[in-house]
Amino acid sequence: MTKEWKLFICAGCAICAVWLASFVLIYLFIDDWDVRGQFGDLFGSVNALFSGLAFAGLVITIIQQRHDLQLQRQANDQSKKELNQQNETMKKERFENTFFKMLEVQQSIVNDLYAADSHKEWVKQDNSSGISATEVLTKYEYRGRNLFYYVFKLCKHKLANHIFPYDTSASGLSEVIKLRGKAYFDDFMTTTMFDHYFRHLYTILKFIEENNWLGEAKQYQYATFVRATLSRYELVMLYYNGFFHPKMKKMMERYCLMNNIRKDLLPMSLEYNNYLKRVGLTNDELNKAGFSVGDFEFYLTDNENDNTRYHLSAFYTKKEMEEGFDLLNRWRQLVKS
Repeated sequence: MTKEWKLFICAGCAICAVWLASFVLIYLFIDDWDVRGQFGDLFGSVNALFSGLAFAGLVITIIQQRHDLQLQRQANDQSKKELNQQNETMKKERFENTFFKMLEVQQSIVNDLYAADSHKEWVKQDNSSGISATEVLTKYEYRGRNLFYYVFKLCKHKLANHIFPYDTSASGLSEVIKLRGKAYFDDFMTTTMFDHYFRHLYTILKFIEENNWLGEAKQYQYATFVRATLSRYELVMLYYNGFFHPKMKKMMERYCLMNNIRKDLLPMSLEYNNYLKRVGLTNDELNKAGFSVGDFEFYLTDNENDNTRYHLSAFYTKKEMEEGFDLLNRWRQLVKS
């Protein structure tokens, strides 16, 4: 019971007590009915007072109902807020369950990568007639992340064409890029071994992007979990693969996926080498100026719409962006000078 209602009831009780006492006194001490009637007329104001009290009660009732409705609204708002918090928590849990499951699948894909290579080797042997050499077939197996290194640095790629008429072979895609250019990275069957890997990695990043309710900061944080799983030669293979897959390249730029790439592992492509010859620069001059002797600076840009190069955001976080701008500007000044 509210304070208003307590006061209203107390006032009503007091008035009723006064009215009842007056009625008893009239009945006991006044015998003349005419006098009683005149005296009773004086209580007409009491009727008006009761009418006023009734109106006051109605007003208090309305106020009380309004107060109750306000409390009910507050309770509903609180319940809605708690329900929204529960929904957000459940949504986050569903996202994380799916996300980390996708990371597990990605790791399984990496673990299942496999290739075998065999070639003949001369092995020295001691026998009764002295030391002799025997040609044996040696088999090497490359599994998981080792396959990225094998394909990029060791696997033999034939380059026979009008430029290399004598079936010249290149050791790994790294040498292919040096001798024939970046444009030929995707021309060999060895890159198809990683198709499933690249597609699923893109799917993970796309999944993060589609859940925009997370906000940019949280999306970036989850992308760093993906980045932390990438080995050095995975990053190198991703780097060159991105030139042929613009959607993946945009994801790499959005989430700074190349932040940990080793610049020294990038070869100097034929395109870059030809460009340096045109501007009259040598590898020694690049070294002395503090630049890598590889493709990193050549395919770097601050133009977000340049699809032929990587934007700085693929390699530098927001805090590191000034460092990236400084490097790019110094390289541009060097090649122009």
